[in-house]
Amino acid sequence: LPVQKINGVLHAAVPHIPACGWTTISNAAPAPALVTLRATAEALENEHLRLRFNRAGELASIFDKDSMTELAAAPCNSFRMYKDVPSWFDAWDIDSMYRDTPVNIAAPATIEVVSSGPLAAVVRVTKPLHDSTLTQEIVLRAGSRCIEFRTVIDWQERHKLLKVNFPVTVHSNDALHEIQFGHLRRPTHASRQFDADRFEVAQQKWTALAEEGRGVAVLNDCKYGVNVDGNSINLTLLRAPLAPDMRADLGRQEFTYALHAWNGSFAESGVVQAAYELNVPVTTAPGDGGEYSLCSVDAPNVIIETIKPAEDGSGDMVIRLYEAMRTATACTLRVAAPVAAARATNMLESDGKSVACRGGKIALRLRPFEVKTLRLTLK
Repeated sequence: LPVQKINGVLHAAVPHIPACGWTTISNAAPAPALVTLRATAEALENEHLRLRFNRAGELASIFDKDSMTELAAAPCNSFRMYKDVPSWFDAWDIDSMYRDTPVNIAAPATIEVVSSGPLAAVVRVTKPLHDSTLTQEIVLRAGSRCIEFRTVIDWQERHKLLKVNFPVTVHSNDALHEIQFGHLRRPTHASRQFDADRFEVAQQKWTALAEEGRGVAVLNDCKYGVNVDGNSINLTLLRAPLAPDMRADLGRQEFTYALHAWNGSFAESGVVQAAYELNVPVTTAPGDGGEYSLCSVDAPNVIIETIKPAEDGSGDMVIRLYEAMRTATACTLRVAAPVAAARATNMLESDGKSVACRGGKIALRLRPFEVKTLRLTLK
């Protein structure tokens, strides 16, 4: 397998990992890999994207080599800090007036190359953020259209709000925000009072701007507040309240967010899978378990969210899946375990009706955003 050592850890390019399962890789000699990456203190590049940095460590350019278009409308991965003194509840509220009190954090960054392939190109950006310090590794993997920002901040602020902005050339009247088991649309403008009141909204793993033939999404692994202002996705990273805890959130903060770009329709974007890969990365353990897939589904827009024992202690297996792209879908669920009987139940795992399971295959039809719970009695 092609391998690369990054920060002292050996990484390998594994061609296939079974759905809801595992594979075994041997400690074989490294295989040659085609180097398609370039990393310097000024730029990162792979087969699909070419990134250029400015002196502040921001992405001055994100050039899509496949469509020959520029994705950055202004410097992306641009940090913005504001005074944040809510009128009422220090740790719970954000007042809309925060935008009127920006804090100057303009400063040059130190940019150094960490690794340049063959699996990933990595640069490290270090710079001050007011009284805090940012250390960030920007990662572009071979064959990927996703830019990862692995971030560590020594957070030493008081009554401050930190955001990171991604102004892009994708235009849409609505942004797509992931919620549990689906996503919803919210306006990118404040032309109505109802929209102006939603100056900060909730999301889960991603927020996206999509045109008919392309789009950009900002993914995250633990940051759930965001605002989309026109063509800019602005992710809220940190706050510094003083009540009820005078030292809330101070110290080392570690998190990862990413920019995912695609060409084609939103249904073909792969954004849901990319967000899951960021939030639920592959894990490794010593041993030889062969290769196995507990279950899989043949529609990319149907996500297996949960595999668990039944809550009543009966020994039944519960599989919960959902349709993620707002379109009716027919699919086949494959289960490796021997199934004696299968039922489609409610979310309390009770009632429901019998469904056919032949040779470990269950044919399903899901409505847009439908959540389906299957209860399997094993032989």
